Amino acid sequence: MEIWNWVEKLQEDLRQAGQAQNAHLLTRLADEVSELQVDRVDALLPEARALGKALDNPWVDVYVGHWALRNRVGNRVEGESALGEAVALFERAHRADTLDCPQSICVTQDLAACYGNIDGPGWVPERIEVCDETLARIDPSWACFQCLSCEKADALLDDGRGQDALDYLQAQADAIKARGKEVFDSFPEMQIKVLLATGRADEALVLIEQREAEVAAAGEYEPANCTVPRRLSRAWALAQLGRDEEALQQLVPWSELTPNTWRMWANTVAILCQRDPARNTWDLGTRFNTLIEHFARVGAHRLVIEMAALSLELALQRGARWVAQRQLRLARTHLAQLRQDRGAAEQVAALAARIDALPEAAPLPVAAAELLPWLEAQGQQNQSRDPEREAQWLLQGHAQCPDDEGLAEVAASALYACGAQDEARALLWQFVRAHVQEDGPAAYTLMRWLAEQGDDESLRQLADVYRSSVPVFAHWCDVQRARRVSDWPALEQAATQLLALSPGSHGARGTLARMYMETGRFSEAQACYAQLVELQEDPSAAHWDHMSAASAARDWDAVRRSAAAIGMELSSQDGVVEEPWGWVIIRSEEQGEPMEYYARRTGPVTARIVENAPANRAQQVGDWVVFDAALVHPAPEEEEARQHFIPTYAQVHVLERGGFARSWLIDGAHPGEAAWDALVEAAQAQGWQIWGHSRADYTVTDPDAEEGTLPGLLFTVAQPQDHAPLALHRFLQQHTAQWQHPQCWLRLAEACDQERQPHLDVIERYGL
Repeated sequence: MEIWNWVEKLQEDLRQAGQAQNAHLLTRLADEVSELQVDRVDALLPEARALGKALDNPWVDVYVGHWALRNRVGNRVEGESALGEAVALFERAHRADTLDCPQSICVTQDLAACYGNIDGPGWVPERIEVCDETLARIDPSWACFQCLSCEKADALLDDGRGQDALDYLQAQADAIKARGKEVFDSFPEMQIKVLLATGRADEALVLIEQREAEVAAAGEYEPANCTVPRRLSRAWALAQLGRDEEALQQLVPWSELTPNTWRMWANTVAILCQRDPARNTWDLGTRFNTLIEHFARVGAHRLVIEMAALSLELALQRGARWVAQRQLRLARTHLAQLRQDRGAAEQVAALAARIDALPEAAPLPVAAAELLPWLEAQGQQNQSRDPEREAQWLLQGHAQCPDDEGLAEVAASALYACGAQDEARALLWQFVRAHVQEDGPAAYTLMRWLAEQGDDESLRQLADVYRSSVPVFAHWCDVQRARRVSDWPALEQAATQLLALSPGSHGARGTLARMYMETGRFSEAQACYAQLVELQEDPSAAHWDHMSAASAARDWDAVRRSAAAIGMELSSQDGVVEEPWGWVIIRSEEQGEPMEYYARRTGPVTARIVENAPANRAQQVGDWVVFDAALVHPAPEEEEARQHFIPTYAQVHVLERGGFARSWLIDGAHPGEAAWDALVEAAQAQGWQIWGHSRADYTVTDPDAEEGTLPGLLFTVAQPQDHAPLALHRFLQQHTAQWQHPQCWLRLAEACDQERQPHLDVIERYGL
């Protein structure tokens, strides 16, 4: 059964109703989940949920809820933290008005996966039961049949029945093929998972290579939730087979991983470090701390114990006793949360015995008062520092000298670097409460951490600690909290109060100026930056910020003054600053996603965008914008690369809208330069913006061509908002009629209620 038909029909209805953005939202939500873009999904959810309410469509609520849980229980591997939402959605999906929604079947997978995250082995019977019950409601033609089959196989694996899981998957695959349906990649992925978990790495590697060959032959795009796990599976298989160098090459960088791939990564690096302890570094321990704390925070209890066991072994290998003790405490805490023990208590007890057998921590190498300079000297000699090793000494030193702020701050920073963030914060809290008359590095470090973690209540508490003794610091805490939640009135009040007590605070004045820019109060921002220009010893950066604020305020004389101050020569002497300064790229944000467009720079910090936006994006071509002078991407170091470098700047304000409507995409074979130039000239004569998007190597297929391909051309046309799309449709018909190969502008034809078939024919013939 095609479970997405109703979604596609809804999207078509939305497009016809002029809600193309909402139609795209439904697809984008699923795409971002599949691409492992967990934060982008979170950003999309409020709008997606609001759409369901606006449409008064309970099926949309189930659809959005399912993808929200795919992100939570799938990508983030949430357990108890997501259980309430999973149960509520399961119940909602089984009411009369949503029972027929295909995604009500998918919700079963979400609930079963959530229980699996909490304690996979402990919930095996219930997971199998709920999968069987739902599978009985559908047949192998459903896509959901495959998802639920994999979910049941995962439960069998957690029950220690790996071969049963493989046999079950084969039987289900046979049933799917008997219905004439294709077996999706989730089946081989689950088979690979079972084989790796049961020590059959050679068989897993064969299956991985087979799957990679199939993907390559098909030439189809695969999302990240397929490519990343398969690459990590290959690394784990190679590590199990002793092919370490190949395994290292397959390891995905930590920055590209999400919680649903951490388990494979952890098992792989644990094997690699056993054979080569040099790979077992303190920053590896930090990553283990990060994943263990995440699983602890989301209530994935069995995973906490499993990962702590791996990490603890590595910590003992490094001699990091305090890390091993810390992770043992976490494992013991979550041991009590398991639904069934199934050997966990014995495993934790064995780990505890290993730690107890170790000697106590090594004594301080020097007196506590001399520890910081000694560590600094050691770091200079070794070219690097090991915060995990140093933390053991720093904690001892802090215990001996509890009033030494340097020891307290550096000890907390070492803990924080190792991923022991709770302990680091607790140490600094203890210090600041005992030293409320001073706002030294310890207080500022604690404030920064609390702001980064979004802990508003703790920021308020920290401000209250210093409110009477050091009010300037209390105001700084208020500024940080207000900035984090975009409470601009509170930020203005706190920053103003801070400046009244400390007029020389450049940080407070700069923060206030940025707030004024954010809220469109450009003249006030300009005044703040003008003050910074006067107060700072080196005001170069302040001059650039001043020009951004002055340009947004249209104070062109002020722009000229700052430009002259930093040695920048302008062509004009008065009036609006708008001069030809060459190419730049302007980065803006649309729904939290960065978009970059080519533009012509018109002054120190202004530009006009000349590239059309894609058809599904808000149009920005023709916009006259102010940008921040800081480069988004650094210039390349190589001289040759610098010659072709086009700087990218972040947009901060739109001075003037271009007034263009959405762009329309035209695709097909290239007609030759003369014909293309004639089209561009004719379009521009109409006041339309035309932009070519295809690269020089873009080709289209053509069965009649000798080589089977032709040079391609992909471009968009944007019209002023008061121009009718039908005029463009007729223009294109007229100006491309003599071209050897027809072009396709399907969406434009649909919008004008014109015949679609000629464009569908072009798509089919030229492989567009």
